[in-house]
Amino acid sequence: MRLTHVLALSIGLFMTGACGDSTGVTVEDLVGSWNASQYLYTNPANTSQTVDIITTQGASFSMSVANDSTVSTLFDDGVGGSSSDSGDFSGDGTVLNLAGESFNASRTGSQLTLVDDTNAYDFDNDGSDDPATLTITMVKQ
Repeated sequence: MRLTHVLALSIGLFMTGACGDSTGVTVEDLVGSWNASQYLYTNPANTSQTVDIITTQGASFSMSVANDSTVSTLFDDGVGGSSSDSGDFSGDGTVLNLAGESFNASRTGSQLTLVDDTNAYDFDNDGSDDPATLTITMVKQ
């Protein structure tokens, strides 16, 4: 996985989506602190091939959403790279846009799941990224 790709993920949050409790999210649902419990890359050509960079390399991703519609993010790749940023959000559907990347979003209780099926990760460690689906599971603190 390229660090620059992951850094782009945490360069701001602009929400264009939200709806109900069990399928989507509302702006009010996002207010608070969120920590990723899973940052999982899956190879779409071989779905049994997965890498969770939180458990394999100690990565972390968190975001804080304030009542004034601002958000800040912090990403640490666990191997020496990190980034942080802030931005604004608004919403009314089930798609989140984070720094130009679109995620399908769903929420159940205090768990938010973000899925991007246009991501990339170097599954075979050959220095070249392979197509990947990224699933980020976040828990509200």
